[in-house]
Amino acid sequence: MDWIRHGSIGAAAAIAMSSPVLADDAADITAVLESYSGALAEENVQEAERWVLPDGTDFTIFEGSGSDIGWAEYRDHHLAPEFAAEHVTFHVYDWSGYSVNADRNVAFATFDIRMEYEVRGEARERDAHGTAILVRTDTGWRIKHLHTS
Repeated sequence: MDWIRHGSIGAAAAIAMSSPVLADDAADITAVLESYSGALAEENVQEAERWVLPDGTDFTIFEGSGSDIGWAEYRDHHLAPEFAAEHVTFHVYDWSGYSVNADRNVAFATFDIRMEYEVRGEARERDAHGTAILVRTDTGWRIKHLHTS
């Protein structure tokens, strides 16, 4: 009988994860991602922190082949130095084309990333993709994990 109970729980979880996203949740999740990416476009680390899980190792990010475990590590060893670098200037940093899936407390989204920037005076541009995992908290949806490449 244990296998039946476990099978039923697994089936219920699969049905819950495949249920349609409520319009309010999709809009809220998209707003969080837009707010976070907008803060990065403005090089505003404090504003970006509002939209992530900032404690301990609750936040993770994989960018290309690099990874940061914990918001403080990412903020202090990646974002802040990049924003302070005089030889790098971002002109466009934009996330768009969101696809959102959610259950009650966990969501994931995929999106497109457009970057236009200069490195040591050389103009560059890049199109990339991202995946975000968000969790519902007492203060709304927050980003737990990002993977951009």
